[in-house]
Amino acid sequence: MKQLLLTLFVFFVITGVVSAQKYTISGYVKDAATGEVLIGASLYVPKLKTGTVTNAYGFYSLTLNADSIGLVIRSMGYKAVYKKIDLRKNIELNVNLQTLELGEVVIVGSKASENVEKPQMGVIDVPIASVKELPAIFGEKDLFKVLQLLPGVQAGAEGSAGFYVRGGGADENLILLDEAVIYNPFHMAGFFSIFNGDAIKSVDLYKGGFPAQYGGRLSSIIDISMKDGNMESFHGEGGIGLISSRLMLEGPIVKNKASFMVSARRTYLDLLIKPFLPKGTEAAYYFYDINAKVNYIISDKDRVYLSGYMGADVLSTSLVNPGDTTGVGVSWGNKSATARWNHVFSPKLFANTTFIYDDYNFTINEQMNALQAKITSGINDVGGKIDFDWFPSPLNHVKFGGIYTYSEFIPSLVEGQIGSVGFTNEQTKYVHNAAVYINDEYTFSEKWSFNIGLRAPYFGYKQTDYFDVEPRFTAKYSLDKTTSLKASYVMMYQNIHLLSNSSISLPTDIWIPSSNIVKPEQSQQVSAGIFKNFMDNAFETSAEVYYKKSNNVIEYQPGTDIFFNPNIDNALYFGQGWSYGLELFIKKNVGKFTGWLGYTLSWANLQFAQLNNGAAFPATYDRRHDFSLTGIYNFNKNWSFSGVFIYETGSSLTVPLGTYVVPGPGQNGMVQLLDYGSMNFYKLPAYNRLDIGIKYTRQHKKYEDEWRFDIYNAYSRQNPYFVFIDPNYMDPNANISRPAAVQISIFPIIPTFSYNFKF
Repeated sequence: MKQLLLTLFVFFVITGVVSAQKYTISGYVKDAATGEVLIGASLYVPKLKTGTVTNAYGFYSLTLNADSIGLVIRSMGYKAVYKKIDLRKNIELNVNLQTLELGEVVIVGSKASENVEKPQMGVIDVPIASVKELPAIFGEKDLFKVLQLLPGVQAGAEGSAGFYVRGGGADENLILLDEAVIYNPFHMAGFFSIFNGDAIKSVDLYKGGFPAQYGGRLSSIIDISMKDGNMESFHGEGGIGLISSRLMLEGPIVKNKASFMVSARRTYLDLLIKPFLPKGTEAAYYFYDINAKVNYIISDKDRVYLSGYMGADVLSTSLVNPGDTTGVGVSWGNKSATARWNHVFSPKLFANTTFIYDDYNFTINEQMNALQAKITSGINDVGGKIDFDWFPSPLNHVKFGGIYTYSEFIPSLVEGQIGSVGFTNEQTKYVHNAAVYINDEYTFSEKWSFNIGLRAPYFGYKQTDYFDVEPRFTAKYSLDKTTSLKASYVMMYQNIHLLSNSSISLPTDIWIPSSNIVKPEQSQQVSAGIFKNFMDNAFETSAEVYYKKSNNVIEYQPGTDIFFNPNIDNALYFGQGWSYGLELFIKKNVGKFTGWLGYTLSWANLQFAQLNNGAAFPATYDRRHDFSLTGIYNFNKNWSFSGVFIYETGSSLTVPLGTYVVPGPGQNGMVQLLDYGSMNFYKLPAYNRLDIGIKYTRQHKKYEDEWRFDIYNAYSRQNPYFVFIDPNYMDPNANISRPAAVQISIFPIIPTFSYNFKF
């Protein structure tokens, strides 16, 4: 492994030195109105047919051999800037871009061109503006609901924010918020995500061709960045919805030097239900989120960021009678904090050093007269990482670095007391997680470019150590300026695993680490696609095919108590999975009407020696067809309309084929049993839904506000939330009792009013 890493590093150095040029332009690209850096802004030199893009902190570096150049700087939603530069020495150039006015139909090159130009594939820059524009249930604008509308991403249960990517399980998605891991990104048992759109600056979804800086999961990476805070002036925005309200404030601490951003959201379901509770009963449920960020420009070469998130769901019920006290309190939530230092060592070398803390905790407090018990489960991480961006030439962008995390896993901690007798049962596991990586985005010629990377992860628990190597490779061939072919291969390992006995996300799902019994999950994925843009990037299209094979996939034994089992590692089955499919994507980026169409044709299968007689069977989330159509129409500066239509094949389910009776203690000495068929052989009815929204915006002298009217499930489709077997279902036609599958639907048509404002 060391020899392979050394060989790659020498290759990168040689290619950088051979193609090294005379002078370097470097700096930051920012939003002129807020002073926030812009991620993925492009800088292009038409004369030399070369360019670059800004990194995750808005920094760029471009080394050229020319006395004078014309440089075009552009980013999606901003006016392009052209600068004439006399290049006779190294130049530090910071660029401010002006946003396009609402309704201004200007078609320019944009970040969308990366769809064709960059070798990266399987990545989508999620449009944050669309998160706020699209209709939503209860008026809650949800980032993850928008992710579900993208090809290759499938929704969980009805109304849920959960999702599955390219046939992988829910735990195979790595979710990062300002580089901190979020283990449970959901509120209300999965109905909403924890991410407040007002506080989010950018979101990138990776579902294939993963760059080497990412690892630890098999199916996807969701990289989310918070807003940095307005450097120029004080601003705020917020809203009042059906079940919650929110507020975000941002502004300069020292103008053009330091800024802050803070946002908060809270539901008031506990206040709404209080008048309807029976006498003697107390019950409350609410969730909240708090995001905060501060950044300070120390010098032209140094900048620091401090950011944090805290959020939780709190549920409590109690019944008080004379001599009888019964109560249950349940809470779960995430905390994260990151401290980052950006340093520019030279015009060609940029570094980011990060210290990370994150915590996920689930707690149940229960009291039943003399019995008091507390059950806890969670994860606590402390770690650090360093990432370098090296720009040896316009042909090379090299990233390399390393990460280390020390984690405390608590699958289950039970503490309690019965009368005066106390008891405890603790399961705590301490693990070490580390990795080093190197990745080169290399332009070989006008036609060919590559993304070559290698990641070497390490995982240690007690006396068990896992050292692995993950090669990454993506190639792009340009047919012309607007069309390219791409192919990729990636290998990934996953050393933490989520055990769940439900198809929806619940806080009682528990995380466990790899061990001498539980081996790391491993996947290999190959993909290929064609990418084509039209009308100067006004339309973006792609078609991708993929095949993914996974080993050491985990399932718990049927009937296993996953929460209280002290030997959970011995109660698991290990098998394999494979998935493959086709993804089509058409997106309109500019004009009064914008939106996209996504379609996925896919298969997802599992196989375990101990299940289904050893035969392969469809995964629960195996859905053959998944179609979504999204549109936003800005009629004028005051009125806009939006709509979402979804159609998807139903999930897979195991149901009985019939019944039989055997001798037993039941009626007439007989017991009726269900005769189950193959696992997941039955498909639920197809899911389909139409959501529509209308927005009216008013511009006042000192603030802007808007009224929204959204309709979720406009034609009140009775979609299945779950199906259960009722052994004594009364058939109204035959007037007899017999076993039957009963569908439960929870969301009919739901109209919602909400009010939002900006100042």
